[in-house]
Parts: sequence; C-alpha cells; structure tokens
Amino acid sequence: MTGRFLGVVRRSTVLAAIIVGILGILPFPAIATAYAPRLTLARSTPAAETRVGHLPQELQLVFSDKILDAQVTLTGPDSATVPVGGVTVRNETARIALAVPDGMPGSYTVSYTASGIGGMSGNGSFSFTVTTGVKSTTSAKPTRTPSSPAAPPAATSAAAAPADFLTTKAQPPAAAPAPSAGRPAWWTFAAVLLVVACVLVVFLGFSRSRIRPGNPAK
Repeated sequence: MTGRFLGVVRRSTVLAAIIVGILGILPFPAIATAYAPRLTLARSTPAAETRVGHLPQELQLVFSDKILDAQVTLTGPDSATVPVGGVTVRNETARIALAVPDGMPGSYTVSYTASGIGGMSGNGSFSFTVTTGVKSTTSAKPTRTPSSPAAPPAATSAAAAPADFLTTKAQPPAAAPAPSAGRPAWWTFAAVLLVVACVLVVFLGFSRSRIRPGNPAK
C-alpha cells in the first residue's frame, strides 16, 4: 500500500509541475508583444511644433531603425486632406512629395504608419504651422450697370413647381475606423486557471479513492 501511495504522490507531483509550466508559458505572447521593439520617429522636416512661412514641397521623416514601407497623410487647417505624391523609402528615411505648390496659413497635421524589419512597426502624428502660405481668394463685388426692366417671371405648371426646389447634398464618406491592436483579456487567463484547477481536483480525488484505508495490501 505504501508503494502505491508513493506512486500516486509521484504522479501528482509530475502533473503539478506540468500544470505550473503551462501556466508560466501562457502569458508569454502577451508579454513579448508588450515589450517588442517599435519604430519611433527620430526627427522630421518640418520638425514638430515649428512654424514655416510656406508649405514645403516635401516631407521628410527619419525613424529609429530601417523601414520597409510607410504611409503618410497630411491634413490642412480646414480639416481637408492635402494631396501627397509617392513615398520614397531609404534606410531609416521616408520622403513624401506634396502634390500642391503651397497651402493656406494654419496648422497642418502629419499622420504616419511605418513597418520595419523583424515585424517592427510604428505610428503617430505631429503638427507644424504655416504662417504665410496662400491667402484664400475672394470674389470681387459686382458692379451695377443700367439694365432694362426685368421681364415678369414665366408661369410654371403646378406639377413642375416642386421639382424646382428639390436640392441634394452630397454626404462626405465616413471615415474608416483606426486599427486597434487587441490584447488577451484578463478573464481568459482566469478561465484557464479554473479549468486546470478542476482537472487537478478530479485527479487527486480519484487517486485518493484508490488508496482508501481498508483495502487489503498485497
């Protein structure tokens, strides 16, 4: 009986060690993701929070490591997207040509997303201000000229009248939601712990039932 009891204890110890090892490995992907190296913006032209006279012909972003690709958008002071040309990537630097000669005075926001070697990635934004730029054009006031008396308006039928007042307004496209990176919720680990605990309790109960006192030892 003593030998059977020692065998059960050994099996229980091995099972407990396996469970502890599994529980130690489960949080590793989340920890590795949290501490994975990321690309950061080292400097830019124009620099963040600076003031320039006119909108530059090219944006330059320099990252903390070599990059493979980059996407950049530029938003003007009227919240409209400024057209940009192609993105040229070389080592840590991304150059983005602008498709407009100049812009209105105000604050401009640069938003970027970059990917590098080894699965590294980074995103962010910064702003700069154009002080002079191009002033918005205003239409000149019309001059009065002598004219003949206006003719009376032509009569319209009752069926055609409502159509003259129908107007349509184009709705702006809905902005696409920003991607978000999901992380394992805390209850996932709690559920795993609960299942493992239940398996361990059932196993120990079954083992004890096999070595109850009163069974004759062989």
